Amino acid sequence: MPEPGSIQKLKRYWLLIIFPIVVAVCFIIAIRMDKSMQAARNDRDFLPFWLAGRMIVNGENPYDAGQWSAGYSQYENSLLVNPAFLYPLPLAQAFAPLGLLPMRNAYIVWVTISELMILASLSSLLLMDKSEHAKLIFVPILAGLALFRPTILTLTQGQVSVLFLFGLTGIALSWQRQRWFLGGLLLGLLALKPNLGAPLIALLAAWLLLNQHWRALLGTLVSGIVLLIAGLIYDPAWVAQYWHVGGNKLAGTFGGSPTVWGLGALISHNNLTTTLLIGGFGALIILIGFFRVILLPHTTMSPLSILSLAVCVTLLVTPYTWTYDQLLLLLPVVAVTLGLDRMGVRFPLTVAILPGLDLLVIILLVFDAILQVEILNVIIPAAMLGMCLWRNSCLLTHLNWNATLPNTSSK
Repeated sequence: MPEPGSIQKLKRYWLLIIFPIVVAVCFIIAIRMDKSMQAARNDRDFLPFWLAGRMIVNGENPYDAGQWSAGYSQYENSLLVNPAFLYPLPLAQAFAPLGLLPMRNAYIVWVTISELMILASLSSLLLMDKSEHAKLIFVPILAGLALFRPTILTLTQGQVSVLFLFGLTGIALSWQRQRWFLGGLLLGLLALKPNLGAPLIALLAAWLLLNQHWRALLGTLVSGIVLLIAGLIYDPAWVAQYWHVGGNKLAGTFGGSPTVWGLGALISHNNLTTTLLIGGFGALIILIGFFRVILLPHTTMSPLSILSLAVCVTLLVTPYTWTYDQLLLLLPVVAVTLGLDRMGVRFPLTVAILPGLDLLVIILLVFDAILQVEILNVIIPAAMLGMCLWRNSCLLTHLNWNATLPNTSSK
């Protein structure tokens, strides 16, 4: 039998061999994506992030309409959709290193990094549960993830949703290992994209407060203050400028997102009053359901379980989100898959969740094309929320049932 130390060394050698190969494959895929986007003359959502980073390097203000328009005018194929940068200033500062590169090179680097973050997130989430079938589950989920429309949109467009997936994975790992302060630091960083970060922070802060995880709450506060100060050092007026730009964007797009608000707008034919009533009622019911789950007596939830619920709820109730943000549903997909595996469900059914979502996405895409909207994609996080609640209920029943079985090992 080989010694444990030699096995660990062998694993390290394999990682040293495999990692460069994985990086090379991801880099080649990124180059192919760049060429396909260039051939199709498609705009990329990555351009605003890169431009904001370059403006930071040049000492410019990404909230200044004139400077922003001048930056966009350098790219003939790019339409000026937004009058200024739509995100908090610290996110532009985070993209400053990529702003040093030419735009296409920066896009290739970012897509490569995004692919690696997706792979790292999936691997880490599966290994958290220490399931015997984690390696077998990895391949079907990765295949389903490669065909998942939010994944494709995130990578082709160069979106930042993957950064939040990576951050949420880090939070789950940190909290599982009782590193509450570190997880709280990562949680505060979600404020870099407030349309997702603010609801997530609020929901998770309520759970942390209920379970008296004060160090995690302190970490969230610390990282939030650091982000605020980092932006203020560069531009003392950035908060007011961002609030103005973000408010105008929300007012112009409200009711068009795949959320309960968008569903309300679709049902009411964009009548604002009815949209607010339907969307508000739907959001209220979902939030009541969330708090009922975390307030149930004698219920303990793992970090991955609470993060999965918070992701589903956020994607349903936030006023502004798009289909690529549903990449975050990887967390509940893994949570439900591991839960089914723990309950002894047959392997083909265990790994069928993400392929099933891929099929649902295709069906919804047909109706979206007919209606010329993305709103029907709200069904995807709604379906995952239902599966998360069902999984938690089944696991609780399964564990309680096992606990009542007589111990016959000594007979």
